[in-house]
Amino acid sequence: MYLIIQRKIFLIFFISFLFAIDNNSEDARKGPYNKLVIINAMIIPGHGGPPYGPADIIIKNDRIDQIISYNGKTGRDPKNKFPKANRVIDATGMYIMPGLIDLHAHIRGPELPLNYVYNLKLAHGVTTMVNGSGRGWENALKQQKLSDQNKINAPRMFPIRDWGPSRSRDPGHLPQANEIKKWHDTNPQNIMKLATSMIKEGAHVIRIGSLAWNEELFGAVAKAIYKAGGITTVHLPPSDLSIVNAVKAAELGVTMLEHHYGYPESALGGRVHPFPPDYNYMNEADRFRHAGSIWQIASDDILFGEVVDRLVASGVSMLPTMSTYEANRDLNRAMSSPWHKNFTHAKLIDWYFPNPKYHGTYHWNWTSKDEQIWSEMFQKWQKLIYEFHKRGGHLSYAVDDPYIWNTSGIGNVRELQLMQEAGLHPLEVIRSATRNSAITLRKPELGLIQTGFIADLAIVDGNPLKNLHYLYAFGGIDFSEDIIKNRGGVRWTIKSGIVFDNKKLISEVIEEVKKSKENWINPIDELFLPVQN
Repeated sequence: MYLIIQRKIFLIFFISFLFAIDNNSEDARKGPYNKLVIINAMIIPGHGGPPYGPADIIIKNDRIDQIISYNGKTGRDPKNKFPKANRVIDATGMYIMPGLIDLHAHIRGPELPLNYVYNLKLAHGVTTMVNGSGRGWENALKQQKLSDQNKINAPRMFPIRDWGPSRSRDPGHLPQANEIKKWHDTNPQNIMKLATSMIKEGAHVIRIGSLAWNEELFGAVAKAIYKAGGITTVHLPPSDLSIVNAVKAAELGVTMLEHHYGYPESALGGRVHPFPPDYNYMNEADRFRHAGSIWQIASDDILFGEVVDRLVASGVSMLPTMSTYEANRDLNRAMSSPWHKNFTHAKLIDWYFPNPKYHGTYHWNWTSKDEQIWSEMFQKWQKLIYEFHKRGGHLSYAVDDPYIWNTSGIGNVRELQLMQEAGLHPLEVIRSATRNSAITLRKPELGLIQTGFIADLAIVDGNPLKNLHYLYAFGGIDFSEDIIKNRGGVRWTIKSGIVFDNKKLISEVIEEVKKSKENWINPIDELFLPVQN
């Protein structure tokens, strides 16, 4: 009954949203302009301070040139004409916040159209993303360049480069022994030479999780990359957590800790994770089941005491990516979310569905006990995040979509909701996803609405501090006028002064999804039928 009601409500506000879409084929990307003026907006600056306005934002080319604010009671004097401009956007009743900076995302394989991922990201206010280069490093650099040159509709990109041979490399092109030796060399001079070369070739974010088996090499590479001007990121592999756990990685100098790995292991003292004898790391059902259960073993006193204190003192940035793992605590909810029908590409559903062939599709024998363990794990994980944040830790933002029923763009908003669920004030949530993430990325000209900064903005039809649902492309349910309807959505996303019309982007998404499901059998529909004896 709950799902029926949920789907009916979603249908009501989806249909009203769909009628509002301008299906004009005109390009959704315009600008940058010599002068772009946004008038009558409420501004959420991004540094944690409260909103103010109404205000006008004057943008020249890719930079915020001036902000003119007015008395919050009387507003703009109608006689006060705004400066002449190449384009004026009336944001009356809307809120403007810095564009979201997603520090860990994916584009998946070539079966998934790139424009589908990019459009969903932009339409949910994402202006910058650190993306896995799953289609090859050279291709990732080409996409980055096209975005920088304003030749495609896409967020700004900082593709992830592996230290050494990529873990996703085709098995038919495995590295030679001398190549492996080069990347495993612990000579500081050679490491610095390699780090400098990678940065000069266009890398900015270097993944070093494959080095967690060697504490000396891990630390030397982390420091060399940072000295060369880049940053490092790590998804600590459970197979190597007995060597480098989260606290060790942080104190060895890694910039960003992704996901949930390594925190409870840091609270085990001299012990190791007590894996059962039949555990197989390459069996993802084993891997993810025990990644949840280890939180039940770790000492709470150490985890929320010494572990948090050392993480804060290290200066590391924490990237939780809760939305990608939320399916583990309620699989049916994740599989039946109403937006899958119109926003989730058929190829993604095929990849999400339980199947040992694909990464992150490990739910083929997921039980209610597993969901209980992960539900309890989430409570501890969110407490860890909150304590880290409360004590001054540098909490940033990442989503890791589209994996594990977490659809691109939609997962970006859900991540914000889960940060609020962890105990953060909405202003702190937005700061983590904007200014904090810009600092983590070492791009200080981003993540803030201030004169002189890059014009990366999300113009929201509603107040996201009141309801984060307003950031979804399909908005949030509103009952203020005695009728249930949807309101909200990021109406325009601006990246480096380039204006994206999100209604047009979402229209393209809906058409792409509809096309993908022609002559396609949804495996979810086949699963949720009465059991045949």
